[in-house]
Amino acid sequence: MKKVFLIVFLLLPVVLFSCDNNNNDDVITISYAAWNLGNAEDYNIERRMINAFMVEHPDVVIDVLERPRIVDKDGNEVDSSWDEFFATRASIGKMPDVFQVDSVIKTIEQEWVEDLSEFVNSDEDYLKMPEDIRNSAKFGDKVFALPQAMFYFGFFINRTAINNVGPGAVIPEYGISYQDLMEAAKKNSKAAIVGGDGIAGISGLHSLYEWLPAQYDENLGWFTYNEEGYHLDSDAFRIAMTEQQKYFGENKSLYEDYVLETQDNQEDRYGEGDVFVNGKQSIRFEGSYNIRDWVSFTKDEKHALYGQDIDFIGTPSVTVDGKQNHRIPIVMDYIGVGKGTKHKEVAFEFAKWMGYGVEGYLKRLEIAKNNPKAGAVNFPPLVKDETLIEQYFNLYPTLTEYRKIVETHEDFIIESLAKVVPGYVKSRWEGTYSENKTIAVILDEIRDGNFSLTDALEAGLNDLINDEYNNAKAELERILNK
Repeated sequence: MKKVFLIVFLLLPVVLFSCDNNNNDDVITISYAAWNLGNAEDYNIERRMINAFMVEHPDVVIDVLERPRIVDKDGNEVDSSWDEFFATRASIGKMPDVFQVDSVIKTIEQEWVEDLSEFVNSDEDYLKMPEDIRNSAKFGDKVFALPQAMFYFGFFINRTAINNVGPGAVIPEYGISYQDLMEAAKKNSKAAIVGGDGIAGISGLHSLYEWLPAQYDENLGWFTYNEEGYHLDSDAFRIAMTEQQKYFGENKSLYEDYVLETQDNQEDRYGEGDVFVNGKQSIRFEGSYNIRDWVSFTKDEKHALYGQDIDFIGTPSVTVDGKQNHRIPIVMDYIGVGKGTKHKEVAFEFAKWMGYGVEGYLKRLEIAKNNPKAGAVNFPPLVKDETLIEQYFNLYPTLTEYRKIVETHEDFIIESLAKVVPGYVKSRWEGTYSENKTIAVILDEIRDGNFSLTDALEAGLNDLINDEYNNAKAELERILNK
């Protein structure tokens, strides 16, 4: 009985707003589809944001669309895929007015989204976002998706673990050079004494050749991408790949004292489980989307991270010819307005509310503060606004280095290229290098020292990658120029 009452209570706001608005002849209904809404009875932060928008706009009703259930090949009832759902809606001219976008390229190719340039070009909040962020879904003079959330890639640090190493340990800070970071990792490791009580120096060096080239050459992005294509034949990529081979090639044992990827007997060194999450690692490369959970662990008396002091410093810098390059990778999530919507401006305002908009983000912070069980805010404000930043860091007051990134950093590279660059999946992973090897496989072999980068380039690796890009780009341009 209590469970039934709880569900009715949680659903009550939706029912009330819908009833009130349906009595209004001027009501505007905006349909919305998203994969972060959870169950209606859970009434998470996203659903609370929807209701808050309806409170602010009493003439608007947000109709949440759920995917239909289908029977799979094994006879089990499951949700249809999002692509199937959107394709079906598009085929009958009923795309959701607003929806989350997993690939901007796909939504353009399938003609699922509207161009929003008429709104964003004069939108104050939009223009306050860093240029790299606001232009990430811009194609020519058209904008087909809005930033909904942003996360950084870079290094977490655990000051408590570092201090437990003892004299000589170094606490890295935002802006540290790559060379100094690796020196710190070496100093911030400790061998196990009684078994399981060691401290790892660093992990996450598996993607060096993806982000490090952009530090050596400011004209390159993630995986050496820029609008001209990919540049695996550049000096910057060679430097990064050579650096990565140190930790994955035949001489990787030289670094097993402090680089986690080079170690075989990790349980003997640190015990069972995730080394960083268990509080036994100094530096770890990860996405900032882990902040919400990891900070919550530091407040949980039952968790191994309880009481520990963690922070996020992003990726390190590199100085080239006297100039410091410091470009932090970011992961973008997007939200779009469906093709053919009858209420384009209202749909834009709702999408903005659920994404980058200042008013919406303030409401998100308020909801998280007043209803912590509904979910925390796990992404920073996209708009450079002092009030937003201050309130966001009221949730994470100990992350002082992370705050420097959010407040001051302006130079980014887009990690989530699969969402906004035509052909990226084939250029990076699935494209054919040889009869029995994909591009991903040959890159792994080069990384591990089993194949020469020079030989791969002579065999046409960079050309193959760019062929995939140029073919996909030409098709996208054909669609855009219809």
